[in-house]
Amino acid sequence: MPYDFLLDYLPASVVIKPAIGMFYIYFEGKIVLIFRKVAKNPHHNGIWIATHREDHNGLKAEVSAVQDFDFGEEAFEPHWLQLPDGHDDFEEAAIALCELISRRDKRIGKTTPKAIQLTNPNN
Repeated sequence: MPYDFLLDYLPASVVIKPAIGMFYIYFEGKIVLIFRKVAKNPHHNGIWIATHREDHNGLKAEVSAVQDFDFGEEAFEPHWLQLPDGHDDFEEAAIALCELISRRDKRIGKTTPKAIQLTNPNN
């Protein structure tokens, strides 16, 4: 798993689900992050942050290495932000994001049926 050092900064109860070159991170009924490291489209490698459009500016102001996705000419408005793994402040910014999640910052995370199912032991 790429960036596994970040597990030290995330709550112990996170659920991690691998996919091809990606690791989905769930916490308390929400998908919060995706760790991505694959050869195809390396400009998308790094950490994807699940959020809502109205929270983008606040998160980018707090963790300045975070940025919008560059999808080229595709007309796509993602709710996700990205911390590119090549950024000079990648490690410091990634730790800051994990600490926000640990403090249950409401700007990070999206509730999905799968996230609820994975993080609720009663389901």
